[in-house]
Amino acid sequence: MKLNVEINNLSSCRIGEDFFIQIVKETLNLSGYDFLRVKNVSVSVALVRPEEIKKLNKAYRQKNAVTDVLSFAEYKSRLALEKVGDKNIFLGELILCYNDIKEYAKTNKEDVRQELARVVSHGLLHLLGFRHGKKMFQLQETAADKIIRRGK
Repeated sequence: MKLNVEINNLSSCRIGEDFFIQIVKETLNLSGYDFLRVKNVSVSVALVRPEEIKKLNKAYRQKNAVTDVLSFAEYKSRLALEKVGDKNIFLGELILCYNDIKEYAKTNKEDVRQELARVVSHGLLHLLGFRHGKKMFQLQETAADKIIRRGK
């Protein structure tokens, strides 16, 4: 699989692009979507300030609040992804609020990189068509743990 992760950092996040690429790659590898291995996969990641994600959350989810991640998927399901005949596939866009992620980590006495890895993996799984459930949460935890252990 050829992977392209486009990152647009408009936040105070100082974590390097390699971190995001690693978590995307790890999540894709764990997803069980082996058909993607022969594709050129692209994902867009934007890190925005709280006021920006709040506007987007209100516009798209009718929730007037800051959130950690919004996922805008190009395809609704695994089946839709499998039917893509083109070698190039754009999964969609993740909008992250680093300030919200950092605050959550601090409040819960967790490592910010661990929480960021969880949130990126979570959002990417939504781009792949996963819905909240035991399997999704297990995959995001496994991916985040592998990336954090690798970095230590």
